[in-house]
Amino acid sequence: MNSIGTGEFIKQISEETGYTQVQIKEILNAAGEQIKTNLQNNLEMHFIGYFNIGVKEKAAATKLNPFTGKKIKVEASKVPTVKLSATFKKMLKK
Repeated sequence: MNSIGTGEFIKQISEETGYTQVQIKEILNAAGEQIKTNLQNNLEMHFIGYFNIGVKEKAAATKLNPFTGKKIKVEASKVPTVKLSATFKKMLKK
């Protein structure tokens, strides 16, 4: 899989919309900060037709270290989740 960096992504959006790269960068940074704030407040975000972003709580558990064979305790934690929309999933299957 090929990849692009943030700078190239910003350039693509700028060319598509006519907004400057500085404006796009400010918008993306503001959106990123708001997403962080919403996740910290356990708010799920729905971007209809694109994806959902939320937080999943993982329970504490006892796991087996595959290298040593010893049992270790893993504390409960919260992890971010991203679920693609059906539209995106269908597009990727083509």
